[in-house]
Amino acid sequence: MAPQFNPKRIGHFIYRDLVLLKGTLITSLSVAGGALFLFSLFAMIRDKNLTDGEFTGIFGLFYILTGLVFTFAIFREAQHKKMDHLYFALPVSPLERLIGAWFATTVLYTLLFSIVAPLIGQFAILVGSVVFGANFHLLSLFQEAYWQVVKVYFFIHPVFLLGAIAFGKNRVGKTLLFLVLLVLGVLFYNMLLYGILNHGHGVFDDDALASYAFDSAKSDFVGAGIVLFAGILGPVLLLTAYVKMVEKEV
Repeated sequence: MAPQFNPKRIGHFIYRDLVLLKGTLITSLSVAGGALFLFSLFAMIRDKNLTDGEFTGIFGLFYILTGLVFTFAIFREAQHKKMDHLYFALPVSPLERLIGAWFATTVLYTLLFSIVAPLIGQFAILVGSVVFGANFHLLSLFQEAYWQVVKVYFFIHPVFLLGAIAFGKNRVGKTLLFLVLLVLGVLFYNMLLYGILNHGHGVFDDDALASYAFDSAKSDFVGAGIVLFAGILGPVLLLTAYVKMVEKEV
């Protein structure tokens, strides 16, 4: 175990992971890029146009799925019985491993995917305009919807990290199930909170006043679910991932 925290060691560790996973990353991006290209073409067939909103939706789907694959690939050595002892023998502390993995699979990955995806989308528009006369225009990805997608990925990413470290067999399935349960829990928490605080307005009744109250309550208290997840659950999940990392190293 490394004796103290060292940011330089994190940089070296990230570089090591990226070099070792270069093939996996290229393959994942190629598959995601091919699927993004095809989905973009299909979106243009009906109305001969690919709006920024449509592309952002396609981008979000493959951005999150590929991020899940990349996060699990980062910890492939830690889960491999013949390689885990070499992985944990590296002079890197559990905290440095976790920070390095988080930074590589969030910040660096987001930057890379946000550069590659618009290029593929723009190429799909070019092909669509040539093949079936789609409207050619320049994509504008970096709008409010894009930042919402990135924010969602950063919110749910601690679940990916914990699943990649903690689960053995069927890691992806167990992680996705855990994520679904957490999302349902947050939704229930939001519904319960603004239902209780606005019960006098008939939130759950079927009339215009109830609809107004429901929308008003939602706008007032939906942020509570975000605070719960990002401010409490997120750090707790990262702490749990750190503890699991320490257990595996020992």
